[in-house]
Amino acid sequence: MAFGDRCDGKQIRTLPNYKRIYPFVMKTRTESAIYADFEFEVEKTLEYMEKANEGLSEKKIKFFHIFVASLVRTVAMRPQLNRFVMGRRIFQRNEIQISMIVKKKLDEDAGYSNIKVTFEPRDTLDIVIQRMAKALEYGRGDEKKHEEKEIDLLIKFPDFILKFIVWVWRGLDYYGILPASIVKDDPMYASVYVTNLGSLGLDSVFHHLFEYGNTSNFMALGKIHKAPVVDDKGELKVKDVVRIGCTLDDRISEGIYFVKAIELFTKFMQNPELLEKPPSEEDIKDYLVATEGK
Repeated sequence: MAFGDRCDGKQIRTLPNYKRIYPFVMKTRTESAIYADFEFEVEKTLEYMEKANEGLSEKKIKFFHIFVASLVRTVAMRPQLNRFVMGRRIFQRNEIQISMIVKKKLDEDAGYSNIKVTFEPRDTLDIVIQRMAKALEYGRGDEKKHEEKEIDLLIKFPDFILKFIVWVWRGLDYYGILPASIVKDDPMYASVYVTNLGSLGLDSVFHHLFEYGNTSNFMALGKIHKAPVVDDKGELKVKDVVRIGCTLDDRISEGIYFVKAIELFTKFMQNPELLEKPPSEEDIKDYLVATEGK
């Protein structure tokens, strides 16, 4: 419905006025972006993975699995991260959805595919791994994906017609009447877009937010590397650490909320055993109220 709820989210009508005015004075994600990078040690995480994968020919639990599972749990417990801005209004997303780019083959010349994975707030690490495996299998398949078919069709039109189509498309999205069939599979409509730069041997970066779609958060996972760390005893030691770069839409929440969310995310990353069991109903009560009205 125009200027009401959308197929992918519910309009938040209880915001204080100073937050409701944000989308009118900060009109785009680019001018609303805030950047945060943080580094933390992961020795306990690596030990957990080594123990879990002991004796297996193929790793069951990978670092990226723990990264995504920690992110899912954090969004479930800090649901303001799952908001987005569209049409000068702030919405609560209906589901936890994470998008990522997948290389179709371990080949330098192989193509890439965008995938979007839908999670539940009660998902454990094992369930996250299962959902990711299914999505990765689809992403690496030869079948053309939803957005690939859209692009192939749109690019056939002359430039002036394509420009008009995109203008109409964005107008429908602005008013919340873009068909659910489009939004459902489009990776640009997600809670968070992530990239695993560490798998390429690269460190984290600050990635821009997209004006197309409504993704409010972008996280770049860097490589695991050695760095000097001051431990609890005040001693300087060299440990395994990882750096993560985040780009966030400032309009969906506030600084202290983002800081607490990063602290919670780091806690799960460093203690992945906490992800083996689902969160308590108390832990996700804010998510249930915001999303399901419970």
